[in-house]
This record gives sequence, structure tokens and C-alpha cells, in this order.
Amino acid sequence: MARKSRKSLEGLPTLTSSSDVQKRLDTGASDQGNEIAAKPIRKPSPAFRASEGEKIVSSWDRLNAELEEERAARLEAEAKAGLVTIKMPVTGQLVEFRQEEIDVDLIDVPAANGRFQGLLDELSLSDILPSIRREGQQRPGYLAPKADGRFDSLDGSRRLAACKIAGYEKYIALVGDVPEADREKFSQNENKNSALSYWEQARIYGGMIERGDYKTWNSLGSALDLSPVDVARYKALYELPELFPALFVTPTDMQKTFGEVVAALRKKDEKALFAAAEDLKSQRAEAIEKGEHWKDAADILKILKSAVRTRAVENVGAKARKPKFYTVGSSGVPVKHSKSKTTGAIKFEIDAKGLSPEAVSEVELLILKALGQV
Repeated sequence: MARKSRKSLEGLPTLTSSSDVQKRLDTGASDQGNEIAAKPIRKPSPAFRASEGEKIVSSWDRLNAELEEERAARLEAEAKAGLVTIKMPVTGQLVEFRQEEIDVDLIDVPAANGRFQGLLDELSLSDILPSIRREGQQRPGYLAPKADGRFDSLDGSRRLAACKIAGYEKYIALVGDVPEADREKFSQNENKNSALSYWEQARIYGGMIERGDYKTWNSLGSALDLSPVDVARYKALYELPELFPALFVTPTDMQKTFGEVVAALRKKDEKALFAAAEDLKSQRAEAIEKGEHWKDAADILKILKSAVRTRAVENVGAKARKPKFYTVGSSGVPVKHSKSKTTGAIKFEIDAKGLSPEAVSEVELLILKALGQV
């Protein structure tokens, strides 16, 4: 049978589909023979609806809204100082947390927390320390008890450090017997509310490689869906000593590219770079003591780059010598003798005006003999 073209089908009635019949049954309408089904109403696209001023909520936005609602509910429970039950991220176990006041000296911050406690001081905690000093600790942290009577901090290490600096002896915390398998993931989830710095995140990635979770940085990048560029940047940050993130107001001020920049500067003049960094660290400590404003990230990077661009001074401490003038050789050629202010290098300048090449060579030879070079 010959296949009919699209043109030959024009004018034929549209057959009623089973879905059309079902729609009529649902609405109480009866089927009237070969009556043409009504065309379905096309739903406007999200783009068109947005252009008409309608607010389109994506599935991502809905998910974030649900997470915020869950977090708000938990914060409300915390504020009521009641019993909080949380499903663990790895084992799925439900753990009950009860609010207690714990001696600050009994709390440890494990490496799994991810936040370097040595970087927490009055300056890096300036966003929460004033209110804690003024009003006390408003939100509890999360702790897990240990067999020796001490506690591991799972969340709130910044609040804990601020309480210690403010002089509080007790720390308000929700204490729960969290399984070991859940503790690291629990801390990571809680840190999302107060992001780790790129350097601290790099230390976590490097730790995964050190303990054998991944064989190489490339395999880690593939598993965690990191781009090759980001893998290289995190690797450079991982190799960065703690001295450098300690230079900023807070480690989160450090850009992701900072490790690569410092690595390039180290190749040029590592000694000058580290000397400049140590000097900046001392200045930062003085600024904290005096309550003064500290430099921003751009100024810190500029100072480090400037230190490397300036050549290292030889004979440091050597005083510049005032120029002396001599007459050398049978012709009495004028010679200027001086010492550089910046490098301490000794210079002899011959006034060769009107002299033959032979006469200049004679003077040079006499100077070299005087210096014991020939």
C-alpha cells in the first residue's frame, strides 16, 4: 500500500484518542461519534512565564529551601535547649543530642574538623568575638564524648576558640554519642555553614592522599569531580606552609591561586620571600595588640612580590664609602674609588677622556695589581 503524503491527509477529521475519551469521562462529557477532540492547552514555557514577571522556582532552589527549613528547625530546637535528634550522614543512625555546659579545657578539636586552630585569633574571629564578649555564647556547638572523659568538637570550633579568648570557662554544646564513622562527614556538613578556606580544604585533600584514600592528586580530582586546573591549585596550596595563611585577616581571604603565586616567588628568591612573610606576621601581631586595622589580601600579595623583585643585599650592614679620587700611572690618570650603598660592591671608575686604549689598559692593570688580582 502506497504511503500517503502529509498533503493527502489534510481535511480528514482528527480521530479521538484514548486519552481524549478518558478526559471526557473524567469531566462527565459524553462521546459524540466522530466529534473532533478539543486541542490541549499548551502550558507556557518557564522562559515565557519568567518574561511575564512570574517567579520561577527551580528544583535546586526548592532543595536549598528545604535544607534551610531543616536548619531553621534545628536552630529553633537548639534555642529551646531541648533534645535534638539528627540522622547521621554515613551510618544513617539517629543520634540524640542533649545540651550541656562543658569545661573548655576538656574539649579537643580533631584534625577531621578541617579548621586549623592555630589560625583562630582575635583578628580572624573578629566577626563573632565582639558579640560573644558582649552577650556570651548564643549558639551551642556539637560535641561527641570520648572514653577518657574528654570530648571531640564536631562543629563550632570557631565559637569554642572565641569563648576561650573571651575568658569563658564553660562551653555550651549539644552532646551526642556520634559513631566514629560519622564524625568526619558530620563536621564537613556543619562546616558548610561557615566555609573552610581554600588552604584548609587543600589540607583535607592532601590528607586523603596521605592516608591512601586516593593514590594521586589526579585520581582525587577525578573522584571528586575537580577540574585539572583546580587540582593543580589545591596541590600548590597543600604545599604552602602555615605561615602564609596566617598573614591574612582570616584564611578565607586567601585566593585559590595564592599557592601557585607563592610557588613561583619561591623559585625566584625563597629566602627573601620567607623573610618578608615573617615580617608581615610580626606586623599583624602588633596590629592585633594595638587594635589597629590590618592589611587586605591585595596589599599582602603586593608586599611579598615586592620583596622578591628587590635583589638580596650582599654585605648587609656595610656602610657606603665616600668616593675617593686618585691619579694612577705615569700619565696621572684620574680614578674614582667608591662603594655601592645597596650592594656594598667596590667600584673603580677611570676617566678615560683623551686616553689611548693602551693607557687605559695600563691603569686597569695597576688597579688589579693593587687589589692583588694579578
